[in-house]
Amino acid sequence: MIAGLDPIPETGGSQTPASAQKSLGKDDFLQLLVAQLSAQDPLNPMEAQDFSAQLAQFSSLEQITNVNDTLKEINESQVALGNSSMIGLIGKAVDVPGNTFDLEEGGTISMSYILPQDAEAVFVDVFDASGAPVTRLTGNTSAGSNLKVWDGKTGDGETAPPGAYTFKVRAVDADGEPIESETFTSGIVKDVVFEDKVAYAVVNGQKIEAGKITRVSSL
Repeated sequence: MIAGLDPIPETGGSQTPASAQKSLGKDDFLQLLVAQLSAQDPLNPMEAQDFSAQLAQFSSLEQITNVNDTLKEINESQVALGNSSMIGLIGKAVDVPGNTFDLEEGGTISMSYILPQDAEAVFVDVFDASGAPVTRLTGNTSAGSNLKVWDGKTGDGETAPPGAYTFKVRAVDADGEPIESETFTSGIVKDVVFEDKVAYAVVNGQKIEAGKITRVSSL
């Protein structure tokens, strides 16, 4: 204790300023090192090994900062490159997760689904925009990825009008128990939109991330 000064009473909790709780950057570290050298006792200077250790810490901090800056630049470049490549999908046919699609005049639709195991029976039901059943198709029962093409005909053999449709896959095992399936549908990429530096392909009226597109083909 310094003579003539009364001790400061403790107040129960840490009073560390908010600014001191922030992590130090390389500039802050260098300023602290210079201040430490300036304030040292000339009769008892810092040991050479201590000084070398602090310089090594500063060098490591600077390298880490530079690496972080480089990784940030690489990430931004990859995002920009990926967004640019998405523009090339406009007008291409793609497969995306979901069960909605747009039927064009006289067109056909590819409906895909994945089964975790072999099924005893699989039915693919197609519904119109109002939810009314249009037709029921028999699907492949093998485990894994399966494809069912709808020729655009109703259950009565009539040509279904163009518009929005949905489909549902119902699979059962040998005991009649339901088997969960993952569905995919095809569509044309009509547009590409950018939100928060992320590009989305507009397919069947839905925004789809690039990582969710499972197949791309030319028309």
